[in-house]
Amino acid sequence: MVKKIFITLLLLSVTLFAQKITIFAASDLKFALDTIKADFLKAHKNDTINIIYGSSGKGRVQIERGAPYDIYFSANMDYVKYLYNKGFIITKPKLYAIGRLVIWSKNKNFQSAKSFENFTQPWVNKITIANPNHAPYGQKAKQALQSMHLYKKLKPKIVFGENISQTTNYINIKAADIGIIALSLALAPNIRQSPFHDYYLIDDSLHEPLYQGYGITSHAKSSSLAQEFISFFQQADSQKIMRAYGFKVAK
Repeated sequence: MVKKIFITLLLLSVTLFAQKITIFAASDLKFALDTIKADFLKAHKNDTINIIYGSSGKGRVQIERGAPYDIYFSANMDYVKYLYNKGFIITKPKLYAIGRLVIWSKNKNFQSAKSFENFTQPWVNKITIANPNHAPYGQKAKQALQSMHLYKKLKPKIVFGENISQTTNYINIKAADIGIIALSLALAPNIRQSPFHDYYLIDDSLHEPLYQGYGITSHAKSSSLAQEFISFFQQADSQKIMRAYGFKVAK
């Protein structure tokens, strides 16, 4: 009887001290951050981490409106700085990576060596990029197309994804013939291990740098778990995972 009471009290104490955080992260981080989260939870078995993926611009707006996110990973460093200046981010904005863009298609006629020439081929009816109004990858994709003097010509064919994950999925389900996506998603297992793994890495001189940053929000001011996760994210093993998904990791 005493043993049962002891076990019950032990389990209760574990439950009471278990923590939970919610992270908002840019969609390009999906596979890298899920892997880092899984590694982190090996040593935090009773804690819970929920990750909401979406466009960085929409995440910024949600945090400003009071969404209970504890950490914000943005594909646009400026969004983190904005929230920091407004008091919604309480840690100094930190650069975590520079993202890269690729041209990708599942069409049999796609030739990665031809790069931007693919967009003007007869087999291309629909082109997809993330929405440049709120998705950083969409903003840079538009800039790259403008640098190649193609954006105005191709605009009637462009279908905007809400974020870079949806953009990638449009190509995956063949709702679009070709598009510009994140290198990190082109390196995801479902693409890397498929017959359609070829892509063209866009020269980053064709667009402004994709500086990506993060910070802990005011909602997590008392959360030790948020601090621990950020510390884990900064460690060498986590940074190795980021590099494996094509991110140029900040020093």
